[in-house]
Amino acid sequence: MVTKIVPVRLREEELRQIDRLVEYGIFQSRSEAIRELIRIGVENLAYLSEILEAVERLFELERVEGRIPIDLSGATEQLLRERER
Repeated sequence: MVTKIVPVRLREEELRQIDRLVEYGIFQSRSEAIRELIRIGVENLAYLSEILEAVERLFELERVEGRIPIDLSGATEQLLRERER
């Protein structure tokens, strides 16, 4: 596995929280903590990449066909009504 060094700026509060994780022995170092936290975040947000790809495909279909081939009219209102129940 190839790794790269990436400089990162963190706010003091974030760094304090990372230091606490190291202090409590959850991680052995700041670097390990940051690596693991980034990995967890990337895994948990991977679905966003799939959503963005789907939206891009819809935009491509709209460009080719002149419209998006699905009808979402009223969908927002329906979701809000269902949420209120």
